[in-house]
Amino acid sequence: MTLGENIVRLRTQKNWSQGDLADALDISRQSVSKWETDSSIPELDKLLKLSELFGITLDELVRGEEVPKTETAVPASFAPQATPEREKRRTIAGTVLLCTGAVILIFCLLLAGDLLAGLLFASPFFICGIICFSVKRRVGLCCGWAAYLCVDLYLRFATGFSWTTIFMTHLWTAQMNYARLSIAWVQFIGMVLMILCTVCSYRTLKLSATKKEVTWLIIGWLAALVVLPLLMSYGVMPLWRDDLHNYSNFSPYFFINVLYSYVRLALVDVLLVRTLAVWRMRREEKKANRNAAET
Repeated sequence: MTLGENIVRLRTQKNWSQGDLADALDISRQSVSKWETDSSIPELDKLLKLSELFGITLDELVRGEEVPKTETAVPASFAPQATPEREKRRTIAGTVLLCTGAVILIFCLLLAGDLLAGLLFASPFFICGIICFSVKRRVGLCCGWAAYLCVDLYLRFATGFSWTTIFMTHLWTAQMNYARLSIAWVQFIGMVLMILCTVCSYRTLKLSATKKEVTWLIIGWLAALVVLPLLMSYGVMPLWRDDLHNYSNFSPYFFINVLYSYVRLALVDVLLVRTLAVWRMRREEKKANRNAAET
Protein backbone atom coordinates (compact mmCIF):
# COMPACT_ATOMS: atom_id res chain seq x y z
CA MET A 1 0.00 0.00 0.00
CA THR A 2 1.41 3.37 -1.03
CA LEU A 3 1.44 6.46 1.16
CA GLY A 4 -1.32 8.03 -0.93
CA GLU A 5 -3.54 4.96 -0.62
CA ASN A 6 -2.92 4.90 3.11
CA ILE A 7 -3.95 8.56 3.47
CA VAL A 8 -7.16 7.83 1.54
CA ARG A 9 -7.93 4.85 3.78
CA LEU A 10 -7.28 6.71 7.02
CA ARG A 11 -9.23 9.76 5.87
CA THR A 12 -12.18 7.57 4.86
CA GLN A 13 -12.18 5.88 8.25
CA LYS A 14 -12.62 9.30 9.84
CA ASN A 15 -15.41 10.17 7.38
CA TRP A 16 -13.51 13.29 6.35
CA SER A 17 -13.49 14.86 2.91
CA GLN A 18 -10.35 16.11 1.22
CA GLY A 19 -11.46 19.61 2.13
CA ASP A 20 -11.74 18.68 5.82
CA LEU A 21 -8.24 17.24 5.85
CA ALA A 22 -6.90 20.28 3.97
CA ASP A 23 -8.48 22.64 6.52
CA ALA A 24 -6.97 20.66 9.39
CA LEU A 25 -3.49 20.92 7.88
CA ASP A 26 -3.95 24.50 6.60
CA ILE A 27 -3.19 23.53 3.01
CA SER A 28 -5.12 23.47 -0.26
CA ARG A 29 -7.44 20.63 -1.25
CA GLN A 30 -5.34 20.18 -4.40
CA SER A 31 -2.33 19.30 -2.24
CA VAL A 32 -4.29 16.54 -0.49
CA SER A 33 -5.46 15.25 -3.88
CA LYS A 34 -1.85 15.08 -5.13
CA TRP A 35 -0.78 13.18 -2.01
CA GLU A 36 -3.56 10.64 -2.42
CA THR A 37 -2.71 10.02 -6.07
CA ASP A 38 1.01 9.79 -5.22
CA SER A 39 1.71 12.77 -7.49
CA SER A 40 3.60 14.41 -4.64
CA ILE A 41 4.86 13.53 -1.17
CA PRO A 42 4.02 15.49 2.00
CA GLU A 43 6.81 17.38 3.69
CA LEU A 44 8.14 16.07 6.98
CA ASP A 45 6.17 18.53 9.12
CA LYS A 46 2.98 17.58 7.29
CA LEU A 47 3.73 13.87 7.79
CA LEU A 48 4.11 14.49 11.50
CA LYS A 49 0.80 16.35 11.60
CA LEU A 50 -0.88 13.57 9.61
CA SER A 51 0.36 10.90 12.01
CA GLU A 52 -0.86 12.92 14.99
CA LEU A 53 -4.14 13.67 13.28
CA PHE A 54 -4.87 10.02 12.52
CA GLY A 55 -3.53 8.83 15.88
CA ILE A 56 -0.87 6.52 14.45
CA THR A 57 2.89 6.40 14.34
CA LEU A 58 4.89 7.88 11.49
CA ASP A 59 6.06 4.38 10.56
CA GLU A 60 2.48 3.13 10.27
CA LEU A 61 1.57 6.11 8.13
CA VAL A 62 4.46 5.73 5.69
CA ARG A 63 4.53 1.92 5.50
CA GLY A 64 0.77 1.62 5.14
CA GLU A 65 0.20 -0.96 7.85
CA GLU A 66 -3.39 -1.70 8.72
CA VAL A 67 -4.63 0.36 11.64
CA PRO A 68 -7.62 -0.73 13.75
CA LYS A 69 -10.70 1.44 13.28
CA THR A 70 -10.73 2.79 16.80
CA GLU A 71 -11.58 6.29 17.83
CA THR A 72 -8.45 8.13 18.90
CA ALA A 73 -8.15 11.48 20.51
CA VAL A 74 -7.29 14.11 17.95
CA PRO A 75 -5.62 17.34 19.02
CA ALA A 76 -8.03 20.25 18.82
CA SER A 77 -5.52 22.28 16.83
CA PHE A 78 -5.56 19.70 14.02
CA ALA A 79 -9.14 18.42 14.12
CA PRO A 80 -11.23 19.69 11.20
CA GLN A 81 -14.59 21.17 12.00
CA ALA A 82 -17.54 18.98 11.18
CA THR A 83 -19.11 19.96 7.88
CA PRO A 84 -22.64 20.15 9.38
CA GLU A 85 -21.34 22.65 11.95
CA ARG A 86 -19.89 24.89 9.25
CA GLU A 87 -23.10 24.67 7.26
CA LYS A 88 -25.10 25.57 10.35
CA ARG A 89 -22.99 28.66 10.97
CA ARG A 90 -23.28 29.70 7.32
CA THR A 91 -27.04 29.25 7.49
CA ILE A 92 -27.29 31.40 10.61
CA ALA A 93 -25.08 34.12 9.11
CA GLY A 94 -27.04 34.06 5.83
CA THR A 95 -30.36 34.31 7.65
CA VAL A 96 -29.15 37.23 9.78
CA LEU A 97 -27.85 39.08 6.70
CA LEU A 98 -31.07 38.54 4.72
CA CYS A 99 -33.20 39.65 7.66
CA THR A 100 -31.02 42.75 8.13
CA GLY A 101 -31.43 43.62 4.45
CA ALA A 102 -35.19 43.16 4.72
CA VAL A 103 -35.35 45.44 7.78
CA ILE A 104 -33.36 48.15 5.98
CA LEU A 105 -35.62 47.87 2.93
CA ILE A 106 -38.81 48.13 5.01
CA PHE A 107 -37.33 50.99 7.05
CA CYS A 108 -36.60 52.99 3.87
CA LEU A 109 -40.05 52.27 2.47
CA LEU A 110 -41.89 53.32 5.64
CA LEU A 111 -39.86 56.44 6.48
CA ALA A 112 -38.78 57.71 3.08
CA GLY A 113 -41.09 55.88 0.70
CA ASP A 114 -38.10 55.28 -1.56
CA LEU A 115 -37.87 51.72 -2.89
CA LEU A 116 -34.72 52.44 -4.91
CA ALA A 117 -32.84 53.79 -1.88
CA GLY A 118 -33.96 50.79 0.16
CA LEU A 119 -32.69 48.35 -2.44
CA LEU A 120 -29.46 50.32 -2.73
CA PHE A 121 -28.64 50.15 0.97
CA ALA A 122 -29.98 46.62 1.48
CA SER A 123 -28.32 45.04 -1.57
CA PRO A 124 -24.94 44.29 0.17
CA PHE A 125 -26.79 42.39 2.91
CA PHE A 126 -28.96 40.49 0.42
CA ILE A 127 -25.97 39.55 -1.76
CA CYS A 128 -23.85 38.44 1.22
CA GLY A 129 -26.79 36.43 2.58
CA ILE A 130 -27.16 34.61 -0.73
CA ILE A 131 -23.42 33.94 -0.76
CA CYS A 132 -23.64 32.34 2.71
CA PHE A 133 -26.27 29.91 1.43
CA SER A 134 -24.63 29.11 -1.92
CA VAL A 135 -20.85 29.22 -1.32
CA LYS A 136 -19.11 26.58 0.82
CA ARG A 137 -15.50 27.78 0.96
CA ARG A 138 -14.01 31.23 1.61
CA VAL A 139 -17.42 32.67 2.41
CA GLY A 140 -15.91 35.64 4.25
CA LEU A 141 -13.70 36.51 1.29
CA CYS A 142 -16.62 36.35 -1.15
CA CYS A 143 -18.77 38.50 1.13
CA GLY A 144 -15.93 40.99 1.49
CA TRP A 145 -15.59 41.35 -2.27
CA ALA A 146 -19.36 41.62 -2.71
CA ALA A 147 -19.58 44.38 -0.10
CA TYR A 148 -16.61 46.23 -1.59
CA LEU A 149 -18.01 46.11 -5.14
CA CYS A 150 -21.44 47.32 -3.97
CA VAL A 151 -19.92 50.26 -2.09
CA ASP A 152 -17.47 51.02 -4.90
CA LEU A 153 -20.23 50.99 -7.50
CA TYR A 154 -22.37 53.31 -5.38
CA LEU A 155 -19.46 55.73 -4.89
CA ARG A 156 -18.78 55.78 -8.62
CA PHE A 157 -22.41 56.67 -9.34
CA ALA A 158 -22.68 59.14 -6.45
CA THR A 159 -19.42 61.03 -7.07
CA GLY A 160 -18.36 60.10 -10.58
CA PHE A 161 -14.86 59.39 -9.29
CA SER A 162 -12.92 56.15 -9.09
CA TRP A 163 -9.80 55.24 -7.16
CA THR A 164 -7.67 56.37 -10.13
CA THR A 165 -8.35 59.93 -8.96
CA ILE A 166 -5.56 59.45 -6.39
CA PHE A 167 -3.03 59.96 -9.18
CA MET A 168 -4.17 63.59 -9.28
CA THR A 169 -3.45 64.15 -5.57
CA HIS A 170 -0.46 66.39 -6.25
CA LEU A 171 -2.60 68.57 -8.54
CA TRP A 172 -5.58 68.84 -6.20
CA THR A 173 -6.70 72.22 -4.85
CA ALA A 174 -9.28 73.35 -2.31
CA GLN A 175 -11.58 74.46 -5.14
CA MET A 176 -11.68 70.87 -6.43
CA ASN A 177 -13.26 69.53 -3.21
CA TYR A 178 -11.00 67.42 -0.99
CA ALA A 179 -13.96 65.24 0.02
CA ARG A 180 -13.99 63.67 -3.43
CA LEU A 181 -10.27 63.01 -3.25
CA SER A 182 -10.76 61.38 0.17
CA ILE A 183 -13.46 59.11 -1.29
CA ALA A 184 -11.06 58.05 -4.04
CA TRP A 185 -8.41 57.15 -1.45
CA VAL A 186 -10.99 55.15 0.53
CA GLN A 187 -11.85 53.22 -2.64
CA PHE A 188 -8.16 52.55 -3.31
CA ILE A 189 -7.36 51.43 0.26
CA GLY A 190 -10.40 49.15 0.27
CA MET A 191 -9.30 47.58 -3.02
CA VAL A 192 -5.75 46.98 -1.76
CA LEU A 193 -7.04 45.41 1.47
CA MET A 194 -9.30 43.03 -0.45
CA ILE A 195 -6.44 42.02 -2.76
CA LEU A 196 -4.25 41.29 0.28
CA CYS A 197 -7.04 39.25 1.86
CA THR A 198 -7.39 37.25 -1.36
CA VAL A 199 -3.66 36.55 -1.53
CA CYS A 200 -3.58 35.50 2.14
CA SER A 201 -6.60 33.24 1.64
CA TYR A 202 -4.69 31.28 -1.02
CA ARG A 203 -1.37 31.37 0.81
CA THR A 204 -1.10 27.55 0.84
CA LEU A 205 -1.79 27.10 -2.86
CA LYS A 206 1.16 25.75 -4.85
CA LEU A 207 1.37 25.25 -8.62
CA SER A 208 4.05 23.62 -10.70
CA ALA A 209 5.92 25.98 -13.00
CA THR A 210 4.96 24.09 -16.15
CA LYS A 211 5.51 25.67 -19.55
CA LYS A 212 1.76 26.04 -20.03
CA GLU A 213 1.28 27.71 -16.64
CA VAL A 214 4.14 30.17 -17.14
CA THR A 215 2.93 31.01 -20.64
CA TRP A 216 -0.58 31.81 -19.43
CA LEU A 217 0.81 33.92 -16.60
CA ILE A 218 2.92 35.96 -19.02
CA ILE A 219 -0.04 36.44 -21.36
CA GLY A 220 -2.27 37.39 -18.43
CA TRP A 221 0.12 40.00 -17.04
CA LEU A 222 0.64 41.49 -20.51
CA ALA A 223 -3.12 41.70 -20.95
CA ALA A 224 -3.67 43.30 -17.53
CA LEU A 225 -0.81 45.79 -17.66
CA VAL A 226 -0.46 46.55 -21.38
CA VAL A 227 -3.22 45.30 -23.69
CA LEU A 228 -6.31 46.32 -21.70
CA PRO A 229 -5.03 49.85 -20.84
CA LEU A 230 -4.04 50.44 -24.47
CA LEU A 231 -7.38 49.10 -25.69
CA MET A 232 -9.20 51.40 -23.30
CA SER A 233 -7.12 54.47 -24.18
CA TYR A 234 -6.87 54.08 -27.94
CA GLY A 235 -9.72 51.73 -28.79
CA VAL A 236 -12.76 52.42 -26.63
CA MET A 237 -12.26 56.09 -25.76
CA PRO A 238 -12.02 57.30 -29.41
CA LEU A 239 -15.27 55.46 -30.19
CA TRP A 240 -17.04 57.44 -27.49
CA ARG A 241 -15.21 60.75 -28.04
CA ASP A 242 -18.45 62.65 -28.65
CA ASP A 243 -20.01 61.12 -25.58
CA LEU A 244 -17.06 62.21 -23.42
CA HIS A 245 -18.03 65.85 -23.94
CA ASN A 246 -21.33 65.07 -22.19
CA TYR A 247 -19.88 62.61 -19.68
CA SER A 248 -22.39 61.49 -17.07
CA ASN A 249 -22.86 58.60 -14.72
CA PHE A 250 -25.34 57.05 -17.13
CA SER A 251 -23.41 57.43 -20.37
CA PRO A 252 -22.35 54.30 -22.33
CA TYR A 253 -18.69 55.14 -21.75
CA PHE A 254 -19.24 55.24 -17.98
CA PHE A 255 -20.62 51.70 -17.90
CA ILE A 256 -17.83 50.46 -20.18
CA ASN A 257 -15.25 52.10 -17.92
CA VAL A 258 -16.73 50.48 -14.80
CA LEU A 259 -16.85 47.06 -16.49
CA TYR A 260 -13.25 47.48 -17.63
CA SER A 261 -12.12 48.36 -14.09
CA TYR A 262 -13.76 45.30 -12.56
CA VAL A 263 -12.55 42.89 -15.25
CA ARG A 264 -9.00 44.16 -14.88
CA LEU A 265 -9.22 43.94 -11.07
CA ALA A 266 -10.43 40.32 -11.25
CA LEU A 267 -7.65 39.45 -13.71
CA VAL A 268 -4.95 40.98 -11.50
CA ASP A 269 -6.33 39.10 -8.49
CA VAL A 270 -6.18 35.74 -10.28
CA LEU A 271 -2.72 36.44 -11.68
CA LEU A 272 -1.34 37.42 -8.26
CA VAL A 273 -2.67 34.27 -6.63
CA ARG A 274 -1.34 31.95 -9.34
CA THR A 275 2.01 33.74 -9.65
CA LEU A 276 2.64 33.42 -5.92
CA ALA A 277 1.55 29.77 -6.03
CA VAL A 278 4.14 29.06 -8.75
CA TRP A 279 6.78 30.97 -6.77
CA ARG A 280 6.09 28.91 -3.64
CA MET A 281 6.48 25.66 -5.55
CA ARG A 282 9.71 26.83 -7.18
CA ARG A 283 11.08 27.88 -3.79
CA GLU A 284 10.29 24.47 -2.29
CA GLU A 285 11.85 22.67 -5.24
CA LYS A 286 15.04 24.71 -4.91
CA LYS A 287 15.11 24.06 -1.18
CA ALA A 288 14.66 20.31 -1.74
CA ASN A 289 17.39 20.24 -4.38
CA ARG A 290 19.75 22.17 -2.08
CA ASN A 291 19.09 19.77 0.80
CA ALA A 292 19.61 16.80 -1.49
CA ALA A 293 22.91 18.25 -2.70
CA GLU A 294 24.10 18.83 0.86
CA THR A 295 23.35 15.23 1.86
